[in-house]
Order: sequence, then C-alpha cells, then structure tokens
Amino acid sequence: MKMIRSKLIMVKEKDIEYEKLSSPYSVYEFLKEKLELHKEPEEVVMLLSLDNKKNLVSCCEVSRGTTDKAILSPRDVYKRALVSNAMFIILAHNHPTGNATPSNQDKFITRAIKEAGEILDLKLLDHIVVGEKNYYSFYEENPELVEKEESTGFYNQYIEKKKDDLERSM
Repeated sequence: MKMIRSKLIMVKEKDIEYEKLSSPYSVYEFLKEKLELHKEPEEVVMLLSLDNKKNLVSCCEVSRGTTDKAILSPRDVYKRALVSNAMFIILAHNHPTGNATPSNQDKFITRAIKEAGEILDLKLLDHIVVGEKNYYSFYEENPELVEKEESTGFYNQYIEKKKDDLERSM
C-alpha cells in the first residue's frame, strides 16, 4: 500500500498596503478600494483572517458564483482560516446588483459560519455585504449572528486609541 506525504501551504499572490481596520466602514473601504469587490460581475466571497491581536494577516477568495449567488460552506471558509493561522475572521461578499441588503441565505450562512467557528475556537467578527455605494454589516445590523463581544472589542480598540492619541496631542 502507498500513501502520499503532503503539506498544506499558502501561496502569497501579492502584498496589499492598508490602514488599520477600525470599523465596519473601514472594512468596506478596504474591500472596495484595495480589492475592488464592488466591481466584480459575479458574487465573490472573501475571507479576511486576523491573528490573535486582531491584525489582518491574509485575505483570500473563498468562492466565486453567478450574478445572484455563490456557493459557500463553513468548511471552505475555515480551511483557509486555519491555513492562515487565524484566530478571528471577517467574511465579506459583494452583491453585483449594487444593493447591499442581505438575503435570507446570507443570514443563514452567517449563522452557520459562526456556529462552526465556535467549535474550532475561531471567532466571526463580522460579515460585510458590499454594494456599489453602500454596505451591510452584520455586526452593526444583526449582531446576534456574529461574535458581538469580540467584534465590539475589535472595533472599539481603535476608537479608544484614537481618543487617547487626540488627548495626548492637545
């Protein structure tokens, strides 16, 4: 009998410069300006992986679908998250119609991703739906479907730091 010895590696495609992600809007801006997600003609699901200090360490495409749907499973998401050594994730996808309102399927898969992450001890901080001129953040609009406490800590750490920096500069 034979078996294959293998290893799983990430292949770096390119470096992307970005500002700290400090709010759902800053994540939307990153997705729009750096990844141009709003210009994709099909639904594209992206995974943002963050380390234990909630710094962005990788960004990868998880699924590419049609004009109105993309097939997505928790397995596909977490396979990439584990390879990138993530502790936290932000999921994002576009709506080619330009309307960022989430579908019932978007809500269903967000819950499934969160629940699968709980088993793996990986936290879903947010799921951003990108429209042409707007976005929908599950953290802001539907927080029970994400890890609200962790997300609040993630987003607020930068708000608090900005307040401290502002006070020191006065």
